Amino acid sequence: MSTEQTTSGVGQEVERVMIAAHDALTDDMVARLSGTASDAMDLLDRVGRSGLDKAIPVLAEMVNNGDLERLAQLARVVGSAQDAVTDDMVGRLTEAVSGGVDLIDQVNRSGLEKAIPVLARVVNDGDLERIAQLARVLGSAQDAMTDEMVVRLADTLSNGVTLVDRLNRGGVDRLVSLLERLESNGSLERMVDGLSRLLDRMSMLEQMLTCFETASSEVKHGTPATGGIGPLWQMMRDAENQETLRFMFALGKQMRTHCGPANK
Repeated sequence: MSTEQTTSGVGQEVERVMIAAHDALTDDMVARLSGTASDAMDLLDRVGRSGLDKAIPVLAEMVNNGDLERLAQLARVVGSAQDAVTDDMVGRLTEAVSGGVDLIDQVNRSGLEKAIPVLARVVNDGDLERIAQLARVLGSAQDAMTDEMVVRLADTLSNGVTLVDRLNRGGVDRLVSLLERLESNGSLERMVDGLSRLLDRMSMLEQMLTCFETASSEVKHGTPATGGIGPLWQMMRDAENQETLRFMFALGKQMRTHCGPANK
């Protein structure tokens, strides 16, 4: 059989197949085939217009590197997570995101970002740790305080406030002003020095008063004087009486020197 006859036979077979396929197509199949062809042409037109053909080399590289498979797995994980998320979880997540955005807005409005360098220095210097320790100590003290201790502390603070109010009403500001004037001209220092010397000599003054009291009691309960030169002479012969008179003369001399008219 020649080549021309073989080609002619194949052409006839193809023509019979095409005629049989055409006869077998229903109107529904023709409509779906037309719709599919139309969609395919529309898709090709969109791909051409959007320049998606430029992404084909990138997609080919992702396929070769396995990145497309990993993206597909990631999409499946995200899809599974999305399916597992309930409406309650979505609501809480939305509230959390909204609260975070609100917090960031408040931070920006209040200028809190200016405190970040200060906080950094506090952290680097260890002051933040000390503040935390102080807060823990205060918290422990607060936990250890009983109701009775709180009441007594409140009473103490109330009494302190009352005392300050009484001082303010009593003119303590005038006293402070007076002390300031005394301090400015040196009078306060002299008063302090004089008071110190007076306190040092208080024991001597107490002894003198005791001596006066004892002598008064002895004279009151002793034998009264009889008068005359004889008893006086006998009294003067006593050495202790002579020392007493000498002390009294010396005391009178000092009092006349420091307190007499000549010293005025």
